[in-house]
Amino acid sequence: MASVPAQADMASADALPPRGTTFGDRGLCKADETVYFACPTTKSRWISLCGAPGALQYRFGRTTKIELAFPDQASDGPSQFRYADYFRQQVTRTEVSFEREGADYAVYVYQEGNQRTAGVRVTTREGKEVDVACQGPVLSQLGQLQSAIPCDRESALTGGECGR
Repeated sequence: MASVPAQADMASADALPPRGTTFGDRGLCKADETVYFACPTTKSRWISLCGAPGALQYRFGRTTKIELAFPDQASDGPSQFRYADYFRQQVTRTEVSFEREGADYAVYVYQEGNQRTAGVRVTTREGKEVDVACQGPVLSQLGQLQSAIPCDRESALTGGECGR
């Protein structure tokens, strides 16, 4: 398995702001981190997936106060996350998931034709599902993590198959 890439490939359809832009433009990622995912939600909150070589961390909250960071140490991140994707004509679905305190989290970007949805879906151990949708521009480089974190064989997106 490859390490977390140091810099996302800018050839993606989703352009990232250059390093050094303001904190809010990068979601909750710091200037020296790669933004793998960032989008605003309601109530001035952000969903972000931030990385550096050998490190990856999910963050949720405001630019003034991060409410949830997983894992506590970003250096533990590459082994804590799972990657899943699915492609067919005009459909792309990508998820990066993790488990925290019995709840399953999935940061996702789904594209069908010109329709795009993104956010984080949380499923509690009781089976209750909450979807926090992005409410503005989405910065996504989730595909860059495909070879850097383990495949999620349990995801419906992979159908138990990894390593295409």
